[in-house]
Amino acid sequence: MKKLLIASLIAITCNSVFAAEKGNADVIFSKANQLYEAKNYTAAFQEIQRIAVSGNAQAIYNLGSMTQQGLGTSKDEKKAFEYFQDASNKGFGKASYELAQIYRYGKSNIGITKDTQKYKIYLDKAAKQGSEEAGVEVATILFAQGKPEYDQLAIRQLRPLIQKNYYPAIHLKAIYDLGMGNKNKNPVLQQVAVNSFRSLASKGYAPSLMVLGNLMANGDVVDQNLPEAQKIFKTLAAQNIPNAKESLEKVEQAIAAQKAAPVATQPPKK
Repeated sequence: MKKLLIASLIAITCNSVFAAEKGNADVIFSKANQLYEAKNYTAAFQEIQRIAVSGNAQAIYNLGSMTQQGLGTSKDEKKAFEYFQDASNKGFGKASYELAQIYRYGKSNIGITKDTQKYKIYLDKAAKQGSEEAGVEVATILFAQGKPEYDQLAIRQLRPLIQKNYYPAIHLKAIYDLGMGNKNKNPVLQQVAVNSFRSLASKGYAPSLMVLGNLMANGDVVDQNLPEAQKIFKTLAAQNIPNAKESLEKVEQAIAAQKAAPVATQPPKK
């Protein structure tokens, strides 16, 4: 279930949208969030409508999200799409990112086919409007080109997100650093990447934990540590993180194989 974007996020909408009544909007957003968390979706939807009628882009996006899921109102994905379009046109990056994903995969039940061109247009729009998710996705596409000039564009895209301590951006940059470190046999760059993974892993960020677990299991870049890799994958598997269970099985097989292997003995000295 998507979280309701609450009052603390209102600053990322256009400041002029609710300049005169921002204090009142904060109160309504806070009340709507309380109702939403209490699963009183109908009342939450009504509170959000009170802000949306003034043109508040964040509120309009929330109406779209709740309408898309059928929370507090009848489920209507076509109407949700219209809400997202409205919020996107008013400058709300999350709405533009939602539209990008709709065009990326298509949505036949509302008559929208997969459209790569529109996906890229809305993704770029979302990134420019401040969507962190879109920024990382744009950088991912640039890195995938496999050319130095595109790599630099991707890094430039990630830099402000990294400065904001946005975990997915830090993780993606670490993936790039690790790849370049491996390609160029550069242990310094490899260590920079590993340090980033360890830092994010210490904060519980699952993608970095997955990478760190694999590095420990393989023993190529860091010293092999199967028990620690097992611990990581066991934790992630309990959270149903994709590929964690499969990785856990492989590590446990490797541990079992090590235990079953005969202990090498030194030949007697003459």
